[in-house]
Amino acid sequence: MSHIAATFDALKSAGEGAYIPYVCCGDGGAGFTVKLVKTLTEAGADIVELGLPFSDPLADGPTIQSAMVRALSTGFNTRSLFDTISCIRDDGVEKPIVVMTYYNPIVRMGVDAFCEELSKVGGDAILPVDLPIEESRQLDDAAADNDLDIIRLVAPTTSDARAREIMSYATGFVYAVSISGVTGAKDALPDTALSLLRRLSRISSVPVALGFGISNQHQVRDAISAGASGVVEGSALINIYSQSSQDEESVLELIKEHSSGIKGATRPRSG
Repeated sequence: MSHIAATFDALKSAGEGAYIPYVCCGDGGAGFTVKLVKTLTEAGADIVELGLPFSDPLADGPTIQSAMVRALSTGFNTRSLFDTISCIRDDGVEKPIVVMTYYNPIVRMGVDAFCEELSKVGGDAILPVDLPIEESRQLDDAAADNDLDIIRLVAPTTSDARAREIMSYATGFVYAVSISGVTGAKDALPDTALSLLRRLSRISSVPVALGFGISNQHQVRDAISAGASGVVEGSALINIYSQSSQDEESVLELIKEHSSGIKGATRPRSG
């Protein structure tokens, strides 16, 4: 059983959903990324999604695009990602790490080399956001050889038949996209997201996590009630630190407070 599968099993036994924060690796510097991941896990994050900055992030909205531009402007690259994961592990973080990336950086490094290095530094999975299952055989094989999960995306426009096909290739969990669009914090979940979760919860053989737009506790409770095994939050976290004028320690405290609330919403309400 993979690290991610074991995490979801433990959470299910406890009656909880997974809190999966997204971090744009290198935004604010690699050192800040390490501190941010440590803060998030201390706040209750069950799995961490690290985004590898990319020059053409077509699935991402303005908030994450800006974060990637800031990271790339410092020279952050694929080698930096692996070094950062090593530092995160050296800092005592044991939670599963998913690398969210577009496929180009993997191809450029070499599929086998990328998977080998990610496994070596302590990564647990890859989320290739622009790679269809029909083109993923090489990555699937390399990931399996290195004990890495491959996370797949399913959208509101995905038919049940196509969803079943995609999920047959998924390990770890399936990422349910809440909207037909790009990432970005929203105030409420659209009906299409709740409908998608209800559909997937009936047919999925692996846990389903909802992402794109998660930013508050009400959304989390709605997602869990509709059948999600977890939620992914990204843009809302980036907004907290990128729009704050406070010092780093204070910003991390704000993030910890916010994330603790999001994690709390994945647990059953007492009483």
